[in-house]
Amino acid sequence: MSKGFPIVYCSDGFCELTGFSRAEVMQKSCACKFLYGPETSESIIFSIDEALEERKEFKDEIMFYKKTAVLFWCLLDIVPIKNEKGDVVLFLASFKDITDTKAKTIQDDKKEDRRRGRVKTGSPFSSARLRSSTVLYHISGHLHNREKSKSKIKLNKNVFGDLPALPEYKVADAKKSKFILLHYSTFKAGWDWLILLATFYVAVTVPYNVCFIGDDDDLTRTTTVSDIAVEILFIIDIVFNFRTTYVSKSGQVIFDARQICIHYLTTWFIIDLVAALPFDLLYAFKVSVVSSH
Repeated sequence: MSKGFPIVYCSDGFCELTGFSRAEVMQKSCACKFLYGPETSESIIFSIDEALEERKEFKDEIMFYKKTAVLFWCLLDIVPIKNEKGDVVLFLASFKDITDTKAKTIQDDKKEDRRRGRVKTGSPFSSARLRSSTVLYHISGHLHNREKSKSKIKLNKNVFGDLPALPEYKVADAKKSKFILLHYSTFKAGWDWLILLATFYVAVTVPYNVCFIGDDDDLTRTTTVSDIAVEILFIIDIVFNFRTTYVSKSGQVIFDARQICIHYLTTWFIIDLVAALPFDLLYAFKVSVVSSH
C-alpha cells in the first residue's frame, strides 16, 4: 500500500506495553497514531511519517500514551526490510519502554547542568538504542537471508504473490548425498504416479484372476509377465523409500540416510513389504504359502 502501511503482526509484548488488544491494533497504521497524545512531539511525528514514505530507517525517543491514557517514554526503532530485488516489502518496528531510565536520566542531566552545563557524552538510552538497533539489524539480515534461500530452492516466488508450487520446508544445513531422493522432486512425483497406476492394476487383476481364471494355466500365463513387472516396481519402491527424504515433526527436511532408514522401518516398511509379496504369482507357480500340519 502506498499510504497507511497497515500493521500485519504485533507481538504480545506490544499489547502488554500499550494496553491495546491484538484485534484493536491489526490493520492500523504502523506509525501508531493511536498512541499519540498531547505531549507527543510534532517534529517526531513528522519524522516518522517521512521515514515511512521514503522507506528509510527511523530511531528516536518519543512520548506515547497507553490505552489508559498513561504517558510513557518509548525508544522507537523502525527498520525497512527489503527482498532480494532490493524493494522494501515490510517495516520492522521495535518499541521499548524507557520511562524509568528517561526519568532518571533527566534528573541526572538537570543536576549536571546546574554544575557545569549539559554533558554531551553517551547516555543509558544511547547504549539501549544501540542494542535494540543491533537486534533489529540482525533480524533484518536473517529475514533477508531467508528470502535468498527461498529463491534458490524455488519454494516461494514472492511473499505476497501466487501460492508456491511446492510446499515450504525448513531445509537442514547438511550436505545431501547424490543417492538421496527429494520427496518433493519431479522424479519422485512421477514415480508415485507410476506406483499408483500399478496399485490400480493389482486391484483389478487380482480379483479378476480369482473369480474368472481360477486354475486355468493357459489363462494365468497371459498376465504373468505384467504381474512380475508390477511386483518388481513395488520392490524398487521399497528401495527408493529407504533413500527418500521426509519431513520431521518440526518441519525440517531430513537428509541423513540413517534417520531415513529408521523412520521408514518404524512407519510404512512392514505394510509395503506385505503388499509387495507376490501371493498370486506363488499360487500361479504352485508354491504353497500355507504350512501343513
